Amino acid sequence: MTNSENSMVDGYYRSPRNFTLFVSAAYPRWRSPQRGALGVLLSHWSLPRRPPALVSLPTGTGKTAVALAAAHLVQPRRVLVVVPGKELRHQAKIAFETQSALRSIGALSGDTNPRSIQLTGLVRDWSAVQDADVVVSLPHSISPTYYPNDALPPRELFDLLIFDEAHHVPSRSWKAILDYFAYDHALLLTATPSRRDGQRLPGEHIYHYPLRQALRDGLYNQVRPRFLDLKAHETQDIVDQRLAEQVVQIASEDSHQTSTILIRAMTVERAETLAAIYRQRGLSVSVLHSALSARTRDLLSRRIRSGECRAVAVVNMLGEGFDLPSLRILAYHDKHRSLPATIQLIGRLVRVDERFPQSSVVVAARNTEAYPQLQRAVRELYAEDADWAEALPQFIDDEITKAKANREYAQEFAVPPPDLSVEFLTPLCRAIVLEVDPARKYQPPFIAGVIPERLRVGQRLRGQTIFYSSVNPTKTTLMLVTTAVDRPRWHARDPGLDTSTFELHLITWRAGKPGQPHLMLINSPDRAVVRELMTAVGATDVVRPADPRRMQGAFDALERRSVSSVGVRNTYQGGRGVPTYAMFAGSGVDRGLRDADTGRRALGHTLAQISSPSGIYSAGVSAANGKYWETRYVSLNEYEDFATDLASRYWHPSQSGAGPLLPHVTRGSRLEWFPNADLLLIEINPKLIGQGWTTPYGPLEDLDLGADLTYPRTDQILPIRAVRPTDPQTVLWRGYQDHDGRFHANGADVTVQLASTSISLHELLTSRPPNIYFIDGSAVHGSTFYQAREPSNDLPPLEYVTWSWANVDITSETRDTAKNKNVGRSVHEELENYLTAQPKRTQRWILCNDGKGEIADYLVIEVDPGPRVTVSLWHAKAASKNLPAVRVNDLQVVTQQAIKSRRYITDTALWTRVGARLLGDEPPKMIVVEGDPESLLALCGRRHDHAGPNFAKNAPVVQGRIGIVQPGLMMSKLRAELRTPKPNIPARQIREFLTVLHDATSSICDITLLTS
Repeated sequence: MTNSENSMVDGYYRSPRNFTLFVSAAYPRWRSPQRGALGVLLSHWSLPRRPPALVSLPTGTGKTAVALAAAHLVQPRRVLVVVPGKELRHQAKIAFETQSALRSIGALSGDTNPRSIQLTGLVRDWSAVQDADVVVSLPHSISPTYYPNDALPPRELFDLLIFDEAHHVPSRSWKAILDYFAYDHALLLTATPSRRDGQRLPGEHIYHYPLRQALRDGLYNQVRPRFLDLKAHETQDIVDQRLAEQVVQIASEDSHQTSTILIRAMTVERAETLAAIYRQRGLSVSVLHSALSARTRDLLSRRIRSGECRAVAVVNMLGEGFDLPSLRILAYHDKHRSLPATIQLIGRLVRVDERFPQSSVVVAARNTEAYPQLQRAVRELYAEDADWAEALPQFIDDEITKAKANREYAQEFAVPPPDLSVEFLTPLCRAIVLEVDPARKYQPPFIAGVIPERLRVGQRLRGQTIFYSSVNPTKTTLMLVTTAVDRPRWHARDPGLDTSTFELHLITWRAGKPGQPHLMLINSPDRAVVRELMTAVGATDVVRPADPRRMQGAFDALERRSVSSVGVRNTYQGGRGVPTYAMFAGSGVDRGLRDADTGRRALGHTLAQISSPSGIYSAGVSAANGKYWETRYVSLNEYEDFATDLASRYWHPSQSGAGPLLPHVTRGSRLEWFPNADLLLIEINPKLIGQGWTTPYGPLEDLDLGADLTYPRTDQILPIRAVRPTDPQTVLWRGYQDHDGRFHANGADVTVQLASTSISLHELLTSRPPNIYFIDGSAVHGSTFYQAREPSNDLPPLEYVTWSWANVDITSETRDTAKNKNVGRSVHEELENYLTAQPKRTQRWILCNDGKGEIADYLVIEVDPGPRVTVSLWHAKAASKNLPAVRVNDLQVVTQQAIKSRRYITDTALWTRVGARLLGDEPPKMIVVEGDPESLLALCGRRHDHAGPNFAKNAPVVQGRIGIVQPGLMMSKLRAELRTPKPNIPARQIREFLTVLHDATSSICDITLLTS
């Protein structure tokens, strides 16, 4: 039987071959690590049933040749080679198919080769695989984890398993391959004998050749980089010219007369262009790419090996196993499409050959796409073995120095669990900033190295378990890692898909110098956890929110490149459907904002791109909430620098080149004292409305908050009381807000509930503070104060309607009052005349709802086909005197009522409430002045046999109007007074009332003022 026939029967490796492991120290030409690894493998496999052999060799020392030779040592019937990526799969297939790495060193002769195939996708017919000598595969094509039981490969399919990049083997799909097949021998090859996550690699680690030894043995030599710094606006052609000039200069040096030059190009066209540039400078360059014929490529390869061709521009890397000891100059014009190709090229440059003792040189330009690719390759090698920094100096020296400092810093933390690597923690740069007054004499326990009992390992923290806790080496930061079990909501009844989730929390302390507050910076993704952390370190009663002006100043001190998002907060917030916040986005958005966008609004959040010595990143601030964040993830050591820098900018903000952001827009500031102005209105926080919060007296949103005149008001305390609109004389709760934004009960507290959650009213108001408006136009929200705008004598843009009020007793609001006085008609009667006289649309209802708890004195509902719905809420008040004039008291109460009622315009529950009041189920009962009651009841969902629209079920989009009726206000006198150089106080206050009314309601409805 011939050799070829025997190979067909027994397979390539079990047929007679001309493989030579050892003749002498010089032949075959094994490198030291290859010879050592193969010798240890022979010893390991000399005994039966040995565990998988783990061999670790540095990149570039010849792992491929070891893998090829291993198959010849054990003579398997069939070999499985597992690799992690497509490019490595292709390279491994070619390496086994050609055996060129063994032939090039004299370890193999003859012209027969094994039949090598690569698997792509899942295998449908395993019989096709049985004809191969070598099968190269990614895990997802061969691992049993990807096959159903009836499609699994035969267990005895392979008797030698080889895993390249074997540090992947602990992962589930890789490990399943090792556990499944009934192999005789297994070889795990890696450059990284230990994983970053600490997981142990399977098998027996039989041989490790350290990179440091390769350097000592002279297998590696330093690669000298020549990195060119580019000037601004240099074109690709200029960059190529500069690189070529540098390469030609190096090639002309005496030490490089025998050096081969490789010019890296991305495309064939680029390779031809670069070759022409080098030829212009006197260097003959050939071009090698896959589009050439096989004969031409082979001829050119021989010319390169022989030195006849000194410089070559290549599109793809020279093939795996292509030995080119003379490669000593790399002109890296274009990056590779994959990182492994770059790493392999660097591995060739560091190799030493006695015939070419000169050091290799890499020439590249910074700030091009090619340069970061080189750095990424060196980072990968450095992660494999830190000694690569010695072989590849200057590539990432700054990063290496930083990594060493981070490693030393992390080693001083408490010993972590095996699954946690403190060195590789990279927190996001963000913080909630809180102040501590030095007069409080407070210091967190962790600055003395003490971790509070509630924050130690194993304790529960807001539904999570503390997995790790430690104080940093400088005792300025307490770090926690918490864990919880997460279960998909769509798989709630079974734990099969439960996964562990982890969160990182940091509490950082920065002590202020004299005259400055101490700062506590909390970095946590969960606001509820922040509150728990404050309690655990005993800071709940001593911290106060950051000063919004300082927060904004800290942000403004950054060097902004551009602003991408700005949010402005309406300081006159409303209920559901009222736009309390507006956001504007787009590059350079700050330059396009109009006065109409920001008027009567305060700066909310800002997001900008920032320039810094370390690069460009995005940063954001929400000053009123004391929140600051960046898009950078940094090491724990660098996080301390971030915290220090943020604190420094907070205490002492510097002026950046960009200047303050939107200086004309109101900024919130810390509430140091309450304004001296009279209180105009207190509104429950919109975030509490419609959420289901209840009190013993009914829904929370049905309570009215107002000034408590029975308790003394100071600049530090604002007394507040809560009543029901239907019974304003009965006070349900008394309390006050202090200047730190906290609420307190005066006397008995009230408990509020949301489902199973119970909390005292003063605690709820502290966490969700109401909006408090003052007569001078200023506002308070929690601990933030919003200053009134600069005073103006212009009236806001409302619809001003003057009325004669003939035969009307303007001091009588209702019919009953006018009837008893018998002087003339009431204000309500005249308002009805005015409303009925307005042009009528398709359907109209005029409703009177006067009484305690009213929506408004009068409602006008108009419905056009479509339907298009308009709701007008009219509030009327009698004059305090018989003659119209400019009096503050006449307008103050009715303005408050109008502002509070604006939430009904956008409240989808309005129709249910109207229906209930029409039927008298809810006070005060509505009286129909005009329109068909039955058709309105049908629209409100109170007639079940009605087949038409049901607004209670499907609320329409409403166009709104709010009307104020005050016959005691003489508009001509008000306008005349405001035109004077110094208007009197009543005129200024009325103008401010109307401005507040406009700012609070104009975004959702039109406004009409009906006066004398």
